[in-house]
Amino acid sequence: MKFNLLLYVLSVKLKRAAKKNARFMKFIRDKKLKLGIRTADGKSGRQYTFSKGKILSGSGLPEDPDFVMVWSDADTAFKTMSSTNEEAAVAALTEKKLQVEGDLKAFMWFSRAIDIMMGKA
Repeated sequence: MKFNLLLYVLSVKLKRAAKKNARFMKFIRDKKLKLGIRTADGKSGRQYTFSKGKILSGSGLPEDPDFVMVWSDADTAFKTMSSTNEEAAVAALTEKKLQVEGDLKAFMWFSRAIDIMMGKA
């Protein structure tokens, strides 16, 4: 439940940044990208679509995503994604608690977009 709420809050923050954060708006303005974030068991997840400056989001996974972030379980995902430790996601990847299926370059772009949205880049 906490993980699904976190994914929803992420969608709200992305949409807000797409309307109010000039640097983020510039970064996403020409991007077309579909991604999903879910648990390995498929019980929790959300889709995000970047389409020329707009962001759409909903439950489930998109058709033909560019990449999907697959977390081992919802608790690990929540703890890692809500952590202030910037190395937590790298550790999750290293420990195979997070796997990226699909285009790694698109995943890196999304990671950069999140950093810009959060004011870390």
